[in-house]
Amino acid sequence: MPLLTIVLAAIFSAAATRTAIPWLARAGAVADENERTMHTGRVPKGGGLSLLAAAFIALSATAPVTSLSATVIVGALVLVVLSWLDDVKGLPAFVRLPVHLAVAAWTVWSLPDNARVFQGWLPYVADRALAAVALAWMMNLFNFMDGINAIASAETIAIASGYLAIAMAAGHSLEHTALAAALVGACAGFLLWNGREKPLVFLGDVGSVPLGFLTGLLMLDLAVNGYWAAALILPGYFLLDATLTLLKRAFRGERFWQAHRTHTYQRAAAAIGAHLPVVARMSIANLVLIGLAVLSTSKNTAAIIAAVIVLAALMFNLEQAARSRSSDSGP
Repeated sequence: MPLLTIVLAAIFSAAATRTAIPWLARAGAVADENERTMHTGRVPKGGGLSLLAAAFIALSATAPVTSLSATVIVGALVLVVLSWLDDVKGLPAFVRLPVHLAVAAWTVWSLPDNARVFQGWLPYVADRALAAVALAWMMNLFNFMDGINAIASAETIAIASGYLAIAMAAGHSLEHTALAAALVGACAGFLLWNGREKPLVFLGDVGSVPLGFLTGLLMLDLAVNGYWAAALILPGYFLLDATLTLLKRAFRGERFWQAHRTHTYQRAAAAIGAHLPVVARMSIANLVLIGLAVLSTSKNTAAIIAAVIVLAALMFNLEQAARSRSSDSGP
């Protein structure tokens, strides 16, 4: 069933996205080039609409809808509407963030009463509150990290594939196996038009924010099932780069909520002069992280230590690439 879901979602996503590109341009969902962007010219954005539609169509065609998945669909729809308005008209952070937190809180509080995200180390209310903040952060860090071609879709494929791999290794189906399969397929289909140095379409906030929500939900489910180490390992690069960059900008007194191009991956892409080599490096590291996430189901400590080494190596490699431009250009 997961394989069928992946194939259907990929076909639907590829076809729907290509069809939607001219409509997005007419609707005014266009990313213009400026000093903070990593692209040239005007590119339609909002391809996340077709990606998500394809994922949920494939999901509904191959898996039953439970009360929890209905909660997830409603939460995703709220984020889609909010983020589409942000793509077309622009919304301030003080409007977006409360909605993100509300959707995250509503989703987390819909978990079964006996579910503990933090393994029983926190009281029930604290467990739910911190889990909601973590889910809201996943929404925003995906938005922050969607700054070069293909990166958010590639990361989603890695996280969802890791979730499926853990389900296989554990020998039983996790709660959101069908959702993970739908995300893998839909993102793969979308990459046909976005995974290029000159893409035909961008995800837009309407894609990146809901993808952060849905991948965050997968990680919460892993944690609830006791696979908390895997829940940290799989999105490790996005968590590390986004969090470190946010802290640096906040420490410097910058408006960290505004668009910028100072993430490690952005500086590396600018130095290399291409986006896809950076995504390729991240994807290679993610393949190793998937293996370590599976290993963590039996050996937590060893897997976490190895994941830290892999992430440090990736960050070092990208940082060296980012600095090469200034060193090559001379004084």
